[in-house]
Amino acid sequence: MKPQTETKPKNRMYAFAWSTRGFSLGVNSLLLMQATFYATQSLGLSAGLVGTLFLVSKIFDGVTDLIAGYIIDKTHTKWGKARPYELFLIPTWILTVIFFSTPASMGTTGKIIWVFVLYVLIQAVCVTFLSASETTFLARSTTDDELRAKALTVAGILAMLVPTIASIILPQLIAKWGSQPGGWTKIMLVYAVPLTIVGLFRFFFIKEEVEDETAGVQKKDDITLKEGLKAIAKNKYLFLFVGATFICAVNNNLISGVGTYFFQYVMGDIGKMSLIGMLGLLTPFTLLIFPMTVRKGYAMNFVKLGLILAVVGNILKYFAGSNMTLVLIGSIIAAVPGSSMLQMIGSLFMIQCMDYGEWKTGVRVEAMMNSVNGFASKVGAGIASGFLGVLMGATGFVSGAPTQSAGATTAIQMGYSVIPAIFCVLMLVILHFYDLEKKQGEIRADLAKRAEVAQKAAE
Repeated sequence: MKPQTETKPKNRMYAFAWSTRGFSLGVNSLLLMQATFYATQSLGLSAGLVGTLFLVSKIFDGVTDLIAGYIIDKTHTKWGKARPYELFLIPTWILTVIFFSTPASMGTTGKIIWVFVLYVLIQAVCVTFLSASETTFLARSTTDDELRAKALTVAGILAMLVPTIASIILPQLIAKWGSQPGGWTKIMLVYAVPLTIVGLFRFFFIKEEVEDETAGVQKKDDITLKEGLKAIAKNKYLFLFVGATFICAVNNNLISGVGTYFFQYVMGDIGKMSLIGMLGLLTPFTLLIFPMTVRKGYAMNFVKLGLILAVVGNILKYFAGSNMTLVLIGSIIAAVPGSSMLQMIGSLFMIQCMDYGEWKTGVRVEAMMNSVNGFASKVGAGIASGFLGVLMGATGFVSGAPTQSAGATTAIQMGYSVIPAIFCVLMLVILHFYDLEKKQGEIRADLAKRAEVAQKAAE
């Protein structure tokens, strides 16, 4: 790659501009986690039916993710390879507002079609292209590793802070407008208008400036879909990380989705959920020690520590019952640094997997590989919504009822505590076998030698 000259003003602007699309999409994801609640409480659809719809929608993701990665790797425009796909943020927000604006006059069949089609368009098309282009855009926007690290750190902090602030406000908006005609449309517009504008800062202020691929590596433009899939299939560490990402997405989305029900039916006050949302303000600051763990080669240990604390905190929430003090204590333990840390700094481990894949196969795959991870994350989110719907339906949950049966209440409590603890244990087991971090020095040194040999041969 050709190095580029960075100016100090650009350095300062780059990190913030890079983070804008991330926290905009983060808030959008937060709102979509309320899809089950909206569909059951406002539209009157059964929890089991809604869960099934979201599960079926993930079939489309399995196709579109890999296709999106392949298309991005083949893209050539005046704006670059990955940058044009940032514009998918616009339809993402527009479709989200429309999703939460289902006409009340529609019959049950019409509501089902409306919810299903819009959810598929948002997740399987818009979010797919946004996620698949992320790593490629970062690689092509600068060659300065220090600047990249700074951008990822700022992005990680803001990707937690902004959605956390949004989550604190959301319960109040739901309590105020959620039961009114057109209330959910108002709620969505409060977020959609400013976050669409700010979220496009990355597109407007960051350009692709790197043209050439790494010397000595088969260029991605020469890689066919079949060759890319073969290279991915041989990357064992990618599948370990993707497996953990999948469970992490299920876990985080389940907690967020069931949280609204928990505070309405177990705690008796949905407004108290804002107190839990405020705890998310603590999590991003744990990233301040992240660079140190990377320098010392302990980044994965950092993630594992967060998972252990999440297990302890979630178990405590189960025994807390409706005791708000104990629920807060358990939530604090679970949130700092928390299971979400794996997703916040996941790009680091994805780069490690890309290096390993190049070292093992001689072929470097980026967008397609990132699509596999994005697919796992989105399927996990869908599974969480589906699992929540099925769980609620199987335990006798009645949509819109002021109170619920003992079985439904217990299921809600389990979904907010014990089940997330089990998921965190599963992630710990999977990540025990991810020892790639210890091999990075050797792998990168070998790749550098190959590149040097290839360069001399080319001369």
